[in-house]
Formats: sequence, structure tokens, C-alpha cells
Amino acid sequence: MHWITISCILCMFGCFKDFRPSESFLTDYLTGPWKNFTASEVNHEIYPVTTYSYLSTLILMFLITDFIRYKPIIILCGLSGTITFLLIILGKIVVVIQIAKFFFGLLMSAEVAYYTYIYAKVDKKHYQEVTSHTKAASLFGRSMSGIVAQLTASFDLLNYHQLNYLTLSSLIIATIWSIFLPSVGQSIYFHRVSNDKEKNLVTIQSIDQLQPNDSQKLCDKSSKTEPGTLLYQIKSAYALLWKHFVLAYTNYRVIKWSVWWALSTSGYLMVATYSQLLWQTAVKPGDRIYNGAVDFAYAIIGSISVFSVGKIQLNWVLLGDIICCVFALLEGSILLASSYSYNIWFLYAGYIIFGIIYHTMVTVASFEVAKCISEDSHGLIFGVNIFFALLMQSLLTFVVINTIMLDIRQQFYVYGGYFMILAVTYFILSIINILRYRGNVIQPQTT
Repeated sequence: MHWITISCILCMFGCFKDFRPSESFLTDYLTGPWKNFTASEVNHEIYPVTTYSYLSTLILMFLITDFIRYKPIIILCGLSGTITFLLIILGKIVVVIQIAKFFFGLLMSAEVAYYTYIYAKVDKKHYQEVTSHTKAASLFGRSMSGIVAQLTASFDLLNYHQLNYLTLSSLIIATIWSIFLPSVGQSIYFHRVSNDKEKNLVTIQSIDQLQPNDSQKLCDKSSKTEPGTLLYQIKSAYALLWKHFVLAYTNYRVIKWSVWWALSTSGYLMVATYSQLLWQTAVKPGDRIYNGAVDFAYAIIGSISVFSVGKIQLNWVLLGDIICCVFALLEGSILLASSYSYNIWFLYAGYIIFGIIYHTMVTVASFEVAKCISEDSHGLIFGVNIFFALLMQSLLTFVVINTIMLDIRQQFYVYGGYFMILAVTYFILSIINILRYRGNVIQPQTT
């Protein structure tokens, strides 16, 4: 099957998967007359479950996705979303919604198969194109989700409860659609057909050069770890995993951009998860809510920004640290101001700007990391970075929400301080980088 066809089929799944209009008003739905949960229950008991579920299930998804060849995990992704919103529709008590949020965390962790499936199905020369296709499909689904949510709510076509049926229908379609994805015959780590052939060829050549007795001994020994056996696949896969891991994380540039990726992602996930609770404190009774329009604007402008940054030619080696510093400072300032502001339009605008900055800079981080690692290790390194992001997010959730039990505005004050610390860290790194750069320029001139 042609790579464009495969990409289109996968992108359709991604579009349906991310078309979840009820998410734009999920907090208002849970605290509204349909469920009657308190803001404190949503903040401290319901939303944190997704964070812990995402972290714990990502480890499992990452280990088995390549082994069972992607497609079953993509189907599981759709099923998890279906179960999530079915439980949200039917659930009346906190425990049921917590179970729903567990499955939502499973959905998010299973997305690793969606973003890495294409690498096992197309040639390496198409990686950049198909990566942009899958990301664009996801953003398109989110943007359409936001505008549909806003229009149906603004014109009283559907209430917040009924929006869940749109989301559920989209996820059911995504699940059915995923069944028609082409199966993967080989994968990056556990089913490397080309590598097995090379090893077989080497073994045959070696056997031909041996004496008859030695040849027999070698055959008897190698039969225990024959390429087709499960033990052989596991050993080979984890040897290659470790090799790629060490090669990547002994590179200074990979470490620097991966740290930015992980820390900024953890902060973004906290803000994205709890923003609706903050907005509730600034909305007066009877005011119309524009959460859907905000999600639409954020997704559309973000997609344009992400596309544009790939075309901009900058010396990221020299300027990357200072740009990270400036943007982290801006993000921290937005969050600190948001923790005090009761102007809903300022909160909306701040969220849009914050999200655009995050997606732009994490795109930069992804292609800067990709420049320094083996093509085969993209899925591994990206997955490890996300894992550390979730580890940090879980730590923040445990300390800020479940231990100290800060209210929503105090939480955003902490998140603002978090990004300020990130800004200071990269300011120091930028000074070190500039001094090193000047030293490298002056040294050749003096010698």
C-alpha cells in the first residue's frame, strides 16, 4: 500500500480521536446540574486520576507497542476513549468518574502507537512528511471540536450533557476505523526483518568457514537463540533500545532540549488540565462561556505557528537557550498574572498565548533532538521525554493538589513560579553557551 494512503487512513483515525467537543465544557458539566460535583472534588479527586493513569500506563504501552506491532494499541486507544465518555455519561458518583478518567489516561498513553505506527509502515525518507500529517490531523480534530462545541452551546442547539454523545460517536467511529488500518509486518525493535536477514547471512558465512565438527556445535548452540524465537527477539530489542538510549542521552544537545521538552510539557499539562476551574472563578452567573472558541483559536493559531517554525532558519545551537528563557519568562508571567486576574477575557487570551508558545517550542525541541539521534530511535527518545514529563507532572500533582491542597488560584501561582525557575535555568545555560561559542570563535583566531 502506498505511503500516502497509509498516512491518510491513520490521519482519519487521529482526526476522529481528537474530535471531543464535550471536553471544552467538561468542568462546567461535572460541576453543573447533570453531575453536581463540587469544584474541590473535580480539582482534588477526579482530575488527578488522569495524571497518575497516564504515567503508569505509558510505561506498559511503550514496552508492548512495538512488540505487538502497533495496531492493537491503536484499537485500544479508541476503545479507551469510548469507555471514558460512556462512563462520564452514565456516572453519578465520584468513583465512576475516576474510573472514566483512568481510561482517559489510558487513551493518552496509547497515543504512542498512533504517533509511531507510521514509522514502521513507511520509508525513512517520508518520516518528516508523515509526522507533520499526524500532528496536523490531531490539531484539525481539536479545532473542529472547539468550534462545534462553541456553536452548539452558543445557539442552544445542544447542552453540555448532549455534547458527550457527539464525543462518544466520534470515538466509536475512530475505533471502528482503526480496525481497517494495515497490519504491521515488521517493527523498529522487536521485529526487525532486515537485521535478522543480516544476522542469518553472517551466521551462514561463518559456518561455511568452520570445520564440520565446529559447524555442528555452532548450529546446536545457535538453535537456542534462533532469530524466530521470542527470547531472541526480546534480547535483540532491548539491546538495541539500550544502545539508542545511551547514544542519545550522552549528547549534550539532546539532554538540554529533552529537559526543556519534559519540564515545559509537565507545566503545560497542569495548566491545560486545570484552566477550566480557573475560568469558572472569573465567570459571573448568567455569562456566556466561550471555552470552545478558545480551544478552536488555540488549535488553529497553534497549528500555523508549528508549521511556520519549521520554515524559519535560526541558529538554534546558539540562540536556542535564550529563546527558551524568554518564552519561559513570558509563560511564567502569564500564569502569575492569571492567578490574580478575574477578567475572563484576559484568562482566555493568556491561555491561548501560553498554548501557542508551548506547542511552538516543543516542536523546536522535537526537531532539534531528532537532528542528534538515530532515525530508528525517534519513538524511543520521544517516549522517554514524555515519560519524564509525566513523572514531573505526577510529582507536581501529588505535592500541589493532593498534599498541600492548594486552591486553584494558588495552584496557578505555583505554576507561574515553576516557569520562572525554568526561565532562570535557561538564562544561565544561554550565558554559558554564548561564552563557549565566543571562546570557540576567538581560539582559532589566536592560534
